[in-house]
Amino acid sequence: VSIGTVDRVLHNRPYVKEDVRAHVLQVLEEMDYHPNRMASALATSGTPRRLALIQPDWVTDYVSNEMKAGAQRFLEEHQDYNVTLDIRTYAREDDAQCLRLMEEAAAGGAQAMALSVSDTAEIRAAIEDLAVRNIPIITFNSDVPGGRRLCYVGEDGLHAGRVAGEIASRFLTETDPFLVISSEQVYSAHKARVDGFLERLAERGIPAENGVIAATHLDYKRTADTVAAALDARPGLKVVYMATPPEDACAEVLRERGLTGKVHVLCHDSGPEIQALLRSGQVDFTIGQDLAYQPYQSLKLLFDALSGRLPRQEIARASIDENGKIILASDLAVAI
Repeated sequence: VSIGTVDRVLHNRPYVKEDVRAHVLQVLEEMDYHPNRMASALATSGTPRRLALIQPDWVTDYVSNEMKAGAQRFLEEHQDYNVTLDIRTYAREDDAQCLRLMEEAAAGGAQAMALSVSDTAEIRAAIEDLAVRNIPIITFNSDVPGGRRLCYVGEDGLHAGRVAGEIASRFLTETDPFLVISSEQVYSAHKARVDGFLERLAERGIPAENGVIAATHLDYKRTADTVAAALDARPGLKVVYMATPPEDACAEVLRERGLTGKVHVLCHDSGPEIQALLRSGQVDFTIGQDLAYQPYQSLKLLFDALSGRLPRQEIARASIDENGKIILASDLAVAI
């Protein structure tokens, strides 16, 4: 087996098949091998590693807490390795503030950065500049495709959108109207969801012209007004695809008009708010992702990169099996 597999077994980490894990443990027992945690730490603790994580203000407490949990898990696992983590948060869609934070983190001595940022020319140029300065970058949650980053850790937004499109196609004919709610198109994860959704509908014979595509920028009132206007303009509306929050704004409008369960609502993620909407029947389907894994794995890969171990995959992906266990896969599987 690979060195990485042995390492994961030694540290009781996931992503190892049970038969392989059992085999490695058997060999370890036969060799009477016991890892020396102190020695492992001493091997690297002499060199300080300064990481930075830059992310937007997350739209819900659930997302924020999951992201914090991922970063905290990384810090706990690397507490003996002389690691410091500088976490900086910018106002969503404020690229100027994001750029300032990136430069401030670099000026403050960050040796590597995990970024959840917009895909704009300015951000791409900043990532290029950091790469030239030998500061490795990993993007998480939303990618900057083609930029000078080591890899991207997060949801395959296009595939997730295609899953949503496949579900929606079960409720739509070739002429039925639908509504898509999204946020800023420069946030690649959200754009990819919409692209995948429309792509799959087209393959099912449902043209994009049947839909209303609206960017409400995560604003509650704007979302509610958009849903209401779509219902007024297209009384036969069958499906609302909430590629981004706030889902409760859509649910409120449908509830007030007595359309809960008659207009099908699809969304993403699985926080307590979404779970409540699912239980009450105000949301029909959701597509989940493991949010805490994304900052955790990004920071772990950056730590490895600073130690000379570069990630081998262009995209590091996580999915969830039928038992709720996180698994790695060559192609993302989304949980519905």
